[in-house]
Amino acid sequence: DGKGKGKDGKGKGKFERNDEMTVFVRGISWDVDEATLRKDFEECGEMTRLSMPMNEEGKPKGIAFIEYKTEEGIKKALAFNETDYSGRTIYVSKAGEGGKGKDGKG
Repeated sequence: DGKGKGKDGKGKGKFERNDEMTVFVRGISWDVDEATLRKDFEECGEMTRLSMPMNEEGKPKGIAFIEYKTEEGIKKALAFNETDYSGRTIYVSKAGEGGKGKDGKG
């Protein structure tokens, strides 16, 4: 009977996220849609996945997770940290690090 629970959407369509190859972008202007973000960040390298979470009203939260195929794509994306993007300062970091110091391993 335990089927159909999880109305909150957790676990639904959740596939393995590769944090090693994913950057977390925050501070994105609410005017920027997924297509625009994809176009701009694809210049860094080939993407495997782009996720732009929405709030309850279906509006962008101003954050995104972008998974790249190569380390090179990540390096180029990280270069956008603390730059102006569509009138706002965006912050780009590796997804698994959550603001920890360099490397984050241990």
